[in-house]
Amino acid sequence: MDHPPTLTTQQNSTGVTITNIDIPFGRLIVIMLKTMLASIPALLIMYAALAFIAVIVFMIFGAMGLALGGLDLDSLNLPPEFKEQMQKK
Repeated sequence: MDHPPTLTTQQNSTGVTITNIDIPFGRLIVIMLKTMLASIPALLIMYAALAFIAVIVFMIFGAMGLALGGLDLDSLNLPPEFKEQMQKK
């Protein structure tokens, strides 16, 4: 790095404006790799939460489908003894 970055501000300014950032290419690659590796646990947590929500939604709609449409045992390829047990209930 030849010269340090400069920062210009004004007395009455409410923010900061950065005019120049000099990052070597190798260091930029390292920053991007660290960011990608840090995102992996967040993605795993997000996927687990979405899977849990999907299971809940499927259970709700499955129960609604059974309640509204019933279960057609004749269209399923079930053993005859299982069909008999289900019809007794």
